[in-house]
Amino acid sequence: MNTDNNEKRARFDALPSPEVSSDEVRNISHDGGGYIGKLVQGLLSKGVIGKYTNDETGWDNIIVNKSSVKSVTHHGAGIGKIALLETVPDLIKNGIYLETNPKNDYDLVSHIFAGKATIDGVPYAVSYIVREDGSGRRYYDHSLIKIEALDRIDGQAPTLTNKNVHQIRAHISPAGGHLAGEESITDEKAKNSGSQTARTSAKPIGEESTVNILKKHLCVNTQNKL
Repeated sequence: MNTDNNEKRARFDALPSPEVSSDEVRNISHDGGGYIGKLVQGLLSKGVIGKYTNDETGWDNIIVNKSSVKSVTHHGAGIGKIALLETVPDLIKNGIYLETNPKNDYDLVSHIFAGKATIDGVPYAVSYIVREDGSGRRYYDHSLIKIEALDRIDGQAPTLTNKNVHQIRAHISPAGGHLAGEESITDEKAKNSGSQTARTSAKPIGEESTVNILKKHLCVNTQNKL
């Protein structure tokens, strides 16, 4: 096994896992529109909007702003993913650096980090992106996968690809009750009903899925079948 990955996984296992409830996000009214504005106002009141430093890399002035909120809500967003915005300062501070993707088609560099959070009592591994251009670094997006999925027994561990073998849990209105944005361990025959639509995990243009990157760096604690 890759010793560097083992070291990263050990640090990941030791990370704090801030707890988040989705109740507040569920109760944001859609009446009159301005949903993102309401989210931003709520995050302002909690001190989330601002500039932060990642302890591991020492990178400072990582900006969380309205554009960050819009990016998170527009990339396969749902209740759990949106609720996680509340913990972004902790994610940035404690995040484990995984890798940097070179400039994409929009001349943006993407730095990928790993973190942890517990949403409505369920522990998740979080892969998140900090985008960088000539103007600085900005928090961009995050994806969720249940922590138990990182440690499936060898031969049963899901291989995450970009071929729709594994579907993202369906995106529905934030007024609904699903944790969209979580990588669901299902196959291409996964059922979707009602307003549900299968989506792929966050994959900025020209880049590998952040969930794939997370598993590549942290899926090192699997065991052999008995």
